[in-house]
Amino acid sequence: MISPAEAAQLANLELIAREIVEGFLVGLHRSPYQGFSVEFSEYRPYQPGESLDKIDWRVFARTERLYSRRYEEETNLQAYLLIDVSGSMRYPPKAPYKKLDYALFLGAALAYLMVQQRDAVGLYLFDERVRAALPARSRRTWLRRLFLEMEPFRGSAPAPLGSQIPLALHAIAEKLKRRSLVILLSDGFVLPESQADFQQALARLRFAGHEVLFLRIWDEKTEKDFQLPLEPLRLVDIETRREVKIHPLEMQTTYRAHFAQWEARLQRFCLRNRIDWVAIDMEESFFTPLKYYLLKRQRLS
Repeated sequence: MISPAEAAQLANLELIAREIVEGFLVGLHRSPYQGFSVEFSEYRPYQPGESLDKIDWRVFARTERLYSRRYEEETNLQAYLLIDVSGSMRYPPKAPYKKLDYALFLGAALAYLMVQQRDAVGLYLFDERVRAALPARSRRTWLRRLFLEMEPFRGSAPAPLGSQIPLALHAIAEKLKRRSLVILLSDGFVLPESQADFQQALARLRFAGHEVLFLRIWDEKTEKDFQLPLEPLRLVDIETRREVKIHPLEMQTTYRAHFAQWEARLQRFCLRNRIDWVAIDMEESFFTPLKYYLLKRQRLS
């Protein structure tokens, strides 16, 4: 499977999604998790006598092994990707790729995988408001429309775009009339006074009958563990442009305690409301979040 850094070097989201999914499905069969893919189109070792039309030659070119595609019957799952494109997702500002890029790569791979499985997928992009809204479709040609909406946000420079996750989730909940799988890709950072609103918005989706998978994406070293250079720093809030001067050694213990407290509250809330939560470091492989999606999808089948 390609890494996030390697994905950032590829030309477009369609290519990125295909590379991630093909690597994931091949890796799935080499791992203890291969039983997860019972209900999905999948790769399996080619058996002599099978039609050569089923062989995936792109996988062969990469692995020098013959794999056949297997397709199950069309399913009725309807899913929506909710991708946070706000200022806080455009961090780290000088890194080769940002949290937003990771979210877009992962979202593209999820959409590609869903359509392969004959599931319908739609898309919402939001920051202070909903920037794009596409209905759920299962046609392969629909993928290109999704990618076209997502592509302009790749490599986006830091911008003072506030994150209004609660408002966005309420607005989206108004539009979702059919029970769906809702996948939120966001860092989940909200102002302290908005934390309760964020929980209420997530709960509203559950009360409406939707299944919710929250893929929380962050830079674990700095945003969770507060591992910063050990020298006086000037920190600038990407969204508000507010500046503070700190020394990391003086703030690290307080920051970690505050962060852990909020995380614990949010995790307990998700557990009580049967919201699946997956914490994702933006430097880690795409394998883990895709595996959690398959687990979620299997439970819904």
